[in-house]
Amino acid sequence: MLRLYFHPSCATSYEMITSLMKTGMIERVELVPSVDPAIALRHGVWSVPWLVIDGIPLATDPVTAEETIALVSGERVDVGDPVEAFMYAVLHSSFASAVAVLHNSLKPVINEDLASAAIRAPLSGLSARKVVEEVSARSDELLEEWRDRIRRALAVSFVREIYWATGGQATPSDVETMATSKAVGLWLIAKASVGRSALPIEPHRVRQEDLEAIASFVARSARGLLNKVAEEQRTIYGDPQYMGIVRRVLGVSL
Repeated sequence: MLRLYFHPSCATSYEMITSLMKTGMIERVELVPSVDPAIALRHGVWSVPWLVIDGIPLATDPVTAEETIALVSGERVDVGDPVEAFMYAVLHSSFASAVAVLHNSLKPVINEDLASAAIRAPLSGLSARKVVEEVSARSDELLEEWRDRIRRALAVSFVREIYWATGGQATPSDVETMATSKAVGLWLIAKASVGRSALPIEPHRVRQEDLEAIASFVARSARGLLNKVAEEQRTIYGDPQYMGIVRRVLGVSL
């Protein structure tokens, strides 16, 4: 049993689902829209897309259309360096990235399910437990090595959510105005928590260097980031075939 947890707005979910549609493999996968918060909490969905086989996490972002076909076909996969694969999964999960930055630590996101999805454990032959042990042993070093990339990924998420919050009407000037360390800090605390769950013991002790770096990157790159996000969302919601699948799965009119 293959199950794909996805969100309609997610570019990688879109790429995976459209690739399955084009190859006639869409019926091999049960599509589960991750719009109900209980779904993510109950099934441990760290990020979308989240592909599961017989209840075991098989893949998450980053994943290409070509790899999607291989995974659904049950082909053995090679993910290269498993520690790097785990870090890319953290990088591509706005939730995991936000938690790591807010806690100034990878420890809260070093999770066997996330590792399993990152390394494609059911089809790669790699051990998620071993990856967790290796990442744990190097957690401080890895966070410093990946910190700037994680900040930039969070900057894109920040702009995307400004785009959503303004009904797609945000201008580069709007983004620049919102790109302050205080606004980023407020957003990061909300992004990295479910209510108070997942917050650090002292939430007010946010690492200011990270907030300033994210805000600065957003301010410098406002126009480019906003254009990227707007094009991404227009492509997804402007695809009638894909939205037809979404409507069918959700059982609603959009």
